[in-house]
Amino acid sequence: MTEQLATHTSWRQMLKALFSCHRDHEVVSRIALLLLFLILFATGISVVYSYYLNKAHDESLGAAHEEMLKHYRHTLQVSVQSMTMSLGETLKAIRDQGGGEPEMESALRRIIPRVHYEDSGYYFVYNTQGVNVVHPFHPEFQGQYRLGVADPEGTHYIAQLTEKSLAGGGFSTYRFFKPGEPVPSSKLVYAQLIPGTEYWVGTGIYLDDIAQELQHISNSFKRIHRKAIITVGTGVAVILVCFVIPVSLVMINSILKPWRQMERELRHAQKMEAIGIFAGGIAHDFGNVIGAISSCTELALFDTDKTSPVYEDLLHVLKAAKRGKSLVKRIKEFSHQADASRQSVDMARMVKECMHLVRSIMPATIQVREHIKAEHVQVMADPDQILQILMNLCTNAEQAMRFVKNGVLTVELDTVELGEVEARRQALKPDLYARLAVSDTGIGMKPVVLKRIFEPFYTTRKKSGGTGLGLSMTKSIVKLYGGGIDVQSVPGKGASFTVLIPCEHHMEELDALENLQDLPGGTESILVVDDDHDLLGSLSKLLRRLGYTVESRSRSKEALTLFKENPQRFDLVFTDQLMPDMTGSEMVYEMRAVQPNLPVILCSGFDGRILQHRIPKDLASSAGFLFFRKPFDSAEICRAIRTLLERESPWPTEATHG
Repeated sequence: MTEQLATHTSWRQMLKALFSCHRDHEVVSRIALLLLFLILFATGISVVYSYYLNKAHDESLGAAHEEMLKHYRHTLQVSVQSMTMSLGETLKAIRDQGGGEPEMESALRRIIPRVHYEDSGYYFVYNTQGVNVVHPFHPEFQGQYRLGVADPEGTHYIAQLTEKSLAGGGFSTYRFFKPGEPVPSSKLVYAQLIPGTEYWVGTGIYLDDIAQELQHISNSFKRIHRKAIITVGTGVAVILVCFVIPVSLVMINSILKPWRQMERELRHAQKMEAIGIFAGGIAHDFGNVIGAISSCTELALFDTDKTSPVYEDLLHVLKAAKRGKSLVKRIKEFSHQADASRQSVDMARMVKECMHLVRSIMPATIQVREHIKAEHVQVMADPDQILQILMNLCTNAEQAMRFVKNGVLTVELDTVELGEVEARRQALKPDLYARLAVSDTGIGMKPVVLKRIFEPFYTTRKKSGGTGLGLSMTKSIVKLYGGGIDVQSVPGKGASFTVLIPCEHHMEELDALENLQDLPGGTESILVVDDDHDLLGSLSKLLRRLGYTVESRSRSKEALTLFKENPQRFDLVFTDQLMPDMTGSEMVYEMRAVQPNLPVILCSGFDGRILQHRIPKDLASSAGFLFFRKPFDSAEICRAIRTLLERESPWPTEATHG
């Protein structure tokens, strides 16, 4: 109050002085008009500003709603398609074993209730006659004929979904009770027929969940809106007329820019969320496949003479399988921004290997030239990431020369010593660097494109399928190794990418292949449990070849029953973590309740940080326990088995591999 009185007093004194100096009513009227103009101007700016903010708010919400609905529809469709494919294989296996509809329906009732996502996400199954087979939250539906059932608005949703399923799959919207709530909500459901059967699977999402997300975004917009109006109104009122328009325009731009960025980030977050949902499952399944290939190849090498041409082919298969394992690891490392494992890599050898592949995929119109000016250049890196750098740059060059006749791709490798001045200019440390240069005679790039060429998701080839991730990931890998990347280009005259990676001295590249004849073996008895039959069979066969007595089971409950029949029979248990009926850690708990000192190796294709059924800490820190991530290396597994079987003291507190 005191400050307000002081302000009013100062204004009165200023006006009194003004009046006493001029005593001219015209001046007073002009001042009044000026003040009125400022008020009206500020009000007009505020109204216009508020209008465009509201318009941007409405357009942003509309775009967000469309993107979210499109994302959820795609997610539901892919989810049901994946489920029907998996169930189709399961039911086919039952039929092949002589089972009929009772056995198949029993399998569906056993599997479906265990598959959930979020709090209200579940799957349900009907046959094509409209009879419910299984519903996780409404067991009373089981066996009922429900084609004539309608929601409160009269929609015969079971009949619609059955019709959509028979037509190859489709969506339907109706009102249904959310689990635990008495009032029905609007629900979007996708249904599809299980291949080779008369059963269809459906799942959906309640649309009010999407509305809640949009309301949260809307509230954020409104808070920003209120702050913006207050800021702009106050600024216009106190700043002189000559600054009102420029300052207002700057503020409008400064507020709308974050909103546009928020829209881009929302779309990007939805894409990354979808990638995250499916990446774990893809990596898990792919890891099992690679593990089976690797183990079977190693077994074949045992029985193949080294002088046979087949032996060399098998070595190539094993090497490719090991690269596949590295690919699975990189998928996980990408989502967690983790550093890849490094070793000393011969750059010249990597370039030669890559150029064999590049020449095989390049069109006949492109000439490939290779200039290696420095042999035995060693860098400390992941060999697969070095290969990824080369392939990304060569692929980018090929795309730039697609519409150029007689294109030339040139790959050069040499070394360069960076002094203090040059290293400072390139923001690197003074050192000896391996210099990899990839040049093309393509269409080149304009300066505006050069500035953004390494930005994630920036691409000039959207119509031809470009993602804008190749060069961005290349730069990230190079920076990770303490190197640098530069690009020079002139429109119409091609482009040249130069990669610098610090050299590693006095190191030799590690051999990717183990001496299979030297794998440690034994005569102990091992129980192997995994629901992947290919991996189970290949690993069991490998262990038997090494002298072990092996019992294998694909079901955790069957393995537990076998173990309890004679607990002293087994010296070690090797088990997967995620399996039907019970997890590997749950099975191990029951086994160790009978035999406390039982050595255990647990493995999983999922990263422990995102694994729903986490490995209990007391189990992970217990004696005689090791954890491996799939796809694992067979040699590491064989050595770990011997280590556990021969241990004389309690195992270290933390023993996690993979």
